[in-house]
Amino acid sequence: MVRRKGMVKVKSRGKLIGVITMFVTLFTTMLPSNISIADNWYEDEPGYYTLFDEDGNELTTMASEMFKDDEYISSDNKHYSISRVDKGEKKAYAKYLGDIELPEFELVEDVSMEVAAQNKDRSILIYCTHSSESYVPSDGTTAIPGKGGIFDVAESFKNALQEKGIKTVLDKTSHDPHDAGAYRRSRQTAVELIRKNMPVAAVFDIHRDATPKHTYETKVNGEYMSKVRIVIGKRNQNRKANEELAYKIKAIADKAYPGLIKDIYIGRGEYNQELSPRSLLFEFGTHEINKEAAQKAAGYMADVVNKAIYGGVFKAQEQNEAKTEKRGERGQEAEPKQQSYRVSPISQEEQKGASRGILWFIIAAAVGIVIFALISKSGNELSEGFKGMFGRKRRE
Repeated sequence: MVRRKGMVKVKSRGKLIGVITMFVTLFTTMLPSNISIADNWYEDEPGYYTLFDEDGNELTTMASEMFKDDEYISSDNKHYSISRVDKGEKKAYAKYLGDIELPEFELVEDVSMEVAAQNKDRSILIYCTHSSESYVPSDGTTAIPGKGGIFDVAESFKNALQEKGIKTVLDKTSHDPHDAGAYRRSRQTAVELIRKNMPVAAVFDIHRDATPKHTYETKVNGEYMSKVRIVIGKRNQNRKANEELAYKIKAIADKAYPGLIKDIYIGRGEYNQELSPRSLLFEFGTHEINKEAAQKAAGYMADVVNKAIYGGVFKAQEQNEAKTEKRGERGQEAEPKQQSYRVSPISQEEQKGASRGILWFIIAAAVGIVIFALISKSGNELSEGFKGMFGRKRRE
């Protein structure tokens, strides 16, 4: 008799496991088919890819594998799609799709730097997937396990945002080694950051590239610094919200700080951007550039991100080339005209898009809680619970 009771319990638990497995499988099929953990923002071999247009003109370089159908938006807003890749030669070729239109901003007379106070309770979250990335001229090496120079750049970015009154959290968890599993490990960090700091305004993963120095060198307002590349993962339901933020950031930077934004790359991975809308990956310089140049860029990026997310007013130089005027017997360059632009904070329409993007995450969390509760109960407890529930219904 005892043996038969034991067999009943085993069968009951077996059925329970079967029901849970079926439920998980059903839920998984309901999720967007593109959700996965694996990412490609990593390259086993040293070196970098070079992207060319159909006429053989070089467009950009990147120290990560390029794939067919990846998209690229150049500094002058030309949109390309990669049509073929030569992995052996580390070369890719792209067809021109047309020019993108960046958001327009209202021209105003007021030149104050006031920022809209609304929504300042929403946090900006920062972490570094490739936590060993470093800058050779400043750090003496390309990588410092767990404590890369990239954290100093992220710290500068965080401090500059906080100086503007923005709630900003930087997580310095190590995700070493720098391999194909780094995003799987940093995913846990991102999930915890989001869980502990709701509501979230944006999530930024800070990196540096590994291409030649000259590809990232720039001057903004006469100051030497690194350019910044924006990277978006195309395989996630937040792509639209992420693109809107990226375009807004580039539009503001192009007017206020020409030369700061290098370009936008839309890769086939996810880069954990499916976890929260308005998630972007920033590349600050390359391993050959001074870390201080990347930190300088981080300060400027903080101002741009501030305007893009929270709104405000900024003064920008007119992008037209200054005309040369004759003064006496020698020519001098005229001072660039200053213009003031008002930027609106994230609109209600953008909020709606972001809400749709985060819906699956809420559902997943709820399902996880239910499954955990089911697994935590014994087969007997679960059976009694169901009996009680349905019993009450029948009596009613």
